[in-house]
Amino acid sequence: MENKKADLAVIGCGISGCMAAVAAARNGCNVLAIDEAGYPGGALTAMGTGPMMTFHAGKTQVVRGLAQEMVDRLVERGFSPGHTVDSTGYTYTVTPFSSEGMKRILEEMMTEAGVTVLYHTTVYKATVVSGKLSEVSCFSCGENFTVSASVFIDATGDGDLFALSGVPFTKGRNADGKNQPMTMNFKIDGVDTARIRAYMERSPELFPFLCKKPGIEKNASRLSVSGFQAIMKRGIREGAISFDRDIVLTFETDVPGEMIVNMTRINGEDPVDPESLTRAEMEGRRQMLELLPFLKQNVPGYENARLLSSGPNVGIRSSRQMIGVYTLTADDIVCNRVFDDRIAAFGYPIDIHSSDGTETHSTFLQDGTWYTIPYRCLINASVPNLMAAGRNISCSFEAQASTRVSPCCAALGEAAGCAAAIAVSHQQLPTEISVPLLQETLLQEGAFLG
Repeated sequence: MENKKADLAVIGCGISGCMAAVAAARNGCNVLAIDEAGYPGGALTAMGTGPMMTFHAGKTQVVRGLAQEMVDRLVERGFSPGHTVDSTGYTYTVTPFSSEGMKRILEEMMTEAGVTVLYHTTVYKATVVSGKLSEVSCFSCGENFTVSASVFIDATGDGDLFALSGVPFTKGRNADGKNQPMTMNFKIDGVDTARIRAYMERSPELFPFLCKKPGIEKNASRLSVSGFQAIMKRGIREGAISFDRDIVLTFETDVPGEMIVNMTRINGEDPVDPESLTRAEMEGRRQMLELLPFLKQNVPGYENARLLSSGPNVGIRSSRQMIGVYTLTADDIVCNRVFDDRIAAFGYPIDIHSSDGTETHSTFLQDGTWYTIPYRCLINASVPNLMAAGRNISCSFEAQASTRVSPCCAALGEAAGCAAAIAVSHQQLPTEISVPLLQETLLQEGAFLG
């Protein structure tokens, strides 16, 4: 394998990395995008996460631009019903999709833009010279090679590249360093959604967020379910469920009757320690095979559920957070802070799954409002040509519990890619570029900046 050179190297082809690569390439950059898997999509395809939630804050669509273009393409090809009401009542909308369709749509967007994509590749070393990242060492198919670039974007989710590059980071909550629990999502079909809808209409009190918005499930083209706590509590009390989980949480995909189950809960493991991560993968599959018969035997509508697939990888909510020029806080979110250097807006609540027990702690924004994310959260002073995009940006543990979800990560990726293209074209570092020019570029491409 020959050594490679690009204007921009994007490490990680999850939703943020793909959007960064496309945005930069469309703005004239020579882009190389690298991923360890053999397909793009990250958590949305490699961890079985879905649906995307939420593109909206009330009636205002706050995530637009490349992310909406991706959704439009999914809908056009029959891979998604588009945005629909979140029938759990937790947030505004959800966007179901086919994970197989997602892989291909992201590949098409990257290749059409001229991005060079390299799968099955691990970055294992970063070389920093005179304070700048000059190249990364890679391994693939038994061969070693290097990739050099003017600008790098860490879109690994776990912040692997800035950890290798010596960029300071935090990990977990301040008190003890614990991360949010990991989850092995799994997919089932044969779910009687009509029966569940009837329960929701007849007994909204069984569904904690829906009871505040009764009847919204009638407007949902695909069903999202969050409820049946009494059944789960009984299962734990009687020993049928051996781990802490307080609620039935499932989401219908683009295929009617097919649902993603987001219910396993793996506490006490470290998502960036290989031995701990391995235990988490095994425990997730153990919990999955405990949950499935429990759902079939105890929860209305799931009697004929059939297992289709797991993960395939365990889902990670939080791990490393870069310490950037600015650290977004929970106060910034709940106060709907609007920053002068904003590059994205979002309206999802602070959603912290307990590191210690069954609960999920939620802090909601005022209905219909949003917060903004400053460009300073994507850049750092230690290695200024290395940017973060996605769930590893500079923010507190609590703030990351909102910014971590996929529509926000897509918007962050687009902003990072546009910034990288401006830096390359003006022969500047990402820390030196004109933020008004970046904002103008994002607005021209259809982004919403509040």
